[in-house]
Amino acid sequence: MAICEFCGKEIPEGEICECTENAEIGLSEPTDVTEIISDEETVIGDVTETDENTEEETVSDETADEESTDEVQTDETDDDETAEDDTETAENTEYAEPVVQEYYQPKPQLSAEARRRRIARRKVKARRRRIAALIIIILFFWCISFIRNHTGVRGTVHKYWKCVVSEDGGEDYYTLGLPKYLIRHFEDTGEWTNLIENYENLSADAVKLKKISKIKRMSKDELRDAEKYLYGLIRRYGAEAPDGTIIADKGYLVTVIYIYGGEKTLGGAYYVKIQGEGWKVLPYNRN
Repeated sequence: MAICEFCGKEIPEGEICECTENAEIGLSEPTDVTEIISDEETVIGDVTETDENTEEETVSDETADEESTDEVQTDETDDDETAEDDTETAENTEYAEPVVQEYYQPKPQLSAEARRRRIARRKVKARRRRIAALIIIILFFWCISFIRNHTGVRGTVHKYWKCVVSEDGGEDYYTLGLPKYLIRHFEDTGEWTNLIENYENLSADAVKLKKISKIKRMSKDELRDAEKYLYGLIRRYGAEAPDGTIIADKGYLVTVIYIYGGEKTLGGAYYVKIQGEGWKVLPYNRN
């Protein structure tokens, strides 16, 4: 048991006397130091945390201000771009071509007489086109026939039959029938002029070429025989020709139908192309 120093009353261990003096002293005594220190630490801790939170909030506020500034700048840039787009749109709108709207208009109905005239005009145009196409086709085949009959072996056939009935056909007739070496010999001796002047043509009323019946290519043996025939003519009239100078490149046996004395007659001749001279006409029966 303990005794109170103020009133002398016994009190249990660990308890405080309830007397008036002891109660007044208890109210005036300072609080426990441990409790004060703990309270100060709590206050300091709260202040520190508050300061740190304040700094963090300040930094976040500054960052937010910067972002707001960037957004403002971005908005200003967007506003500038929008202004430029509006300017371009205005310029394009200023020079844009007006839109032409097409409206459907029904075709006027033609009268029966107008339709008949239109159909008649179409028929005339179609008839003219057919005639023009027919003329073009005829001219095309005529050109082919002309070229065919005036070139190559066919051209030589027509040339020969033309000079046969012509009064002035002596030069072509002998040029087609004689080799150049013999012609040169006649020119040197003066007989060439006499041959042409004394040429006796056939009457055009009596002889006329009807058509070319058949063209057959000559064989190599026939070409060699044609060369020998021309060499024989040269030697017969006293002319000279080096051996191997008369070369037959190609030749044809041409059969024709001609009119003689009002009747159709079948005849033929060899048409041989001599190297360096051209086409020569050799008789079919050369013996």
